Amino acid sequence: MNHNQSHASLIFIFISLLVQLEANAEVIRLDDFQVINLNADQPIEPSGLTLKDGQLYTVCDDTNAIFKVNMLDPHNAEVVVDQHLDAAQLSALNLDLEGLTVVDNEFYMVSEVHHKLISVKDQQLAWVPELGGVYADAFKAGLFQLYNAGMEAAIYLGNQTFLLSVERQPRGLVEVTFDQDFKTIVKQTNQVFDDSKYPLAETRKPDLAGLFYHNETIYALHRNAYVIHELIKDGQGIYQEGQAWSYEHIVKDPAYAYQDMRFGHAEGLAVDDDFFYLILDNNNNPRLNDVNDKRPLLIKAKRK
Repeated sequence: MNHNQSHASLIFIFISLLVQLEANAEVIRLDDFQVINLNADQPIEPSGLTLKDGQLYTVCDDTNAIFKVNMLDPHNAEVVVDQHLDAAQLSALNLDLEGLTVVDNEFYMVSEVHHKLISVKDQQLAWVPELGGVYADAFKAGLFQLYNAGMEAAIYLGNQTFLLSVERQPRGLVEVTFDQDFKTIVKQTNQVFDDSKYPLAETRKPDLAGLFYHNETIYALHRNAYVIHELIKDGQGIYQEGQAWSYEHIVKDPAYAYQDMRFGHAEGLAVDDDFFYLILDNNNNPRLNDVNDKRPLLIKAKRK
């Protein structure tokens, strides 16, 4: 192969890679889905979602409890308390729970107001880490700059390492590794992640409302853009937006929309081999087509 042929081959490979990246960047519309009413014996404001042994669980930012989501039929589910959480164990009143994940079959939850993780083992709560936390280092890096827009979700990546999302203004990511007992921080990396390739309404800011880790892939919920997208770590350890899926047409459908649609309602994300699961917090706002219906929703959408 002469020099010109080699140069032409490199150009062809480069163009092919660009075309592949562009194709991967296309937003896939989620067209095979179910919308499920969440029925509960009390008003609930779901703020996180996870899967444990194939069962969906959620938490609410105004209730110190973990809830189980039991499917009743294709359009209805029952939300029941699985565990009441004794916040007094942590010398706290409101835990402001915004997300949860599972580590070795035990729940770990996100407390936004306290900027910490909480472990739940045999009804016993513990701060993770025991002392201090990620807040000070992340704040110095430019995160946690807006009140009530703090830590929103967590996933466990293995090897005592969690990835935490900081909600917005600016949104960001905190990757934190603990010691073997999850009591002390060994390493922390902070990333301000406030740019996005997905269009936003003028009043909305980039956000990260949910995370889920499935089959070595990280999925993120960009609520204000109505998309779920992959998070891909580059060679420099920086996370970038990857393939995306849109659910905008679902939540804006008059059959499912709420009266107040200024901001996105999706708060939690879970993923399995076949489906995305999105849980919506409508803040007790009524449906567009029924002022008496204030139930939150769960969206179950086919991934492939």
